[in-house]
Amino acid sequence: MSYIIYKKENHIAQVTLNRPEAMNAFNSELINELTAAFDEIENDREVYCAVINANGERAFSVGGDIKEEIKTTGDAAFEFGGLGKKCINAIASCRVPVICSVHGFCLGGGMEVVLVSDITVASDNMKMGMPTIKLGTIPGWGSTKTLADAVGKARAKELLYTGRIIDAEEAYRLGLVQFVVEKEALAEKTMELAADIADKAPMAMKTMKECIDKGREMSREEAFAYETEKFAMCYDTEDKYEAMSAFLEKRDHKPYKYK
Repeated sequence: MSYIIYKKENHIAQVTLNRPEAMNAFNSELINELTAAFDEIENDREVYCAVINANGERAFSVGGDIKEEIKTTGDAAFEFGGLGKKCINAIASCRVPVICSVHGFCLGGGMEVVLVSDITVASDNMKMGMPTIKLGTIPGWGSTKTLADAVGKARAKELLYTGRIIDAEEAYRLGLVQFVVEKEALAEKTMELAADIADKAPMAMKTMKECIDKGREMSREEAFAYETEKFAMCYDTEDKYEAMSAFLEKRDHKPYKYK
């Protein structure tokens, strides 16, 4: 059985977690397949936006598979953590915007995927948290940093120290998700957003993402200089000429491409 379903249409790659019988708990096979899917996206210049969603009624993902983890020792946990971080890094460094479409339980590794995605659309029944402390462990895929980056050090400590599960509205207030919709509207809202992003000039979109992500690790002066360099590069792309021509001629733009 494949634990990931991958399909591409209209420049949008959909990556679906497909282990519903285990509430999409992450085992090594699912992690490897998810990493491979993002490797494929990275190398496919016909993909302009990526969506991560999940099959099953109850959960996006409940995180690690506790039935496996209870038997795991330190050496194996170190290896599993490295496997997860490789996957998380593949999502975080993806050259196209990544949208997470989340319903039901989004715990542990599921939340770690949200934290490295660009935008998250959540259903109103979503429950999110990092309950690793309740299992006698800590997060293993980077969220001691990514959660603190997202909500600030003190709030991250509160959530991680208590293992508290939050609802969709609190996740929205904290900036962990950007949209909350009824469950029945989740797929429609996600794909509407993905189509809007995929319709934009892909070179400019890639460059925009680089400036935001890399700029956060730079000083203000470094970030400004980097942005100016990338800004100038956009002016030599075919997409820039097409986008501006379409604007001036009051017409729809022709299909964009990475040039």
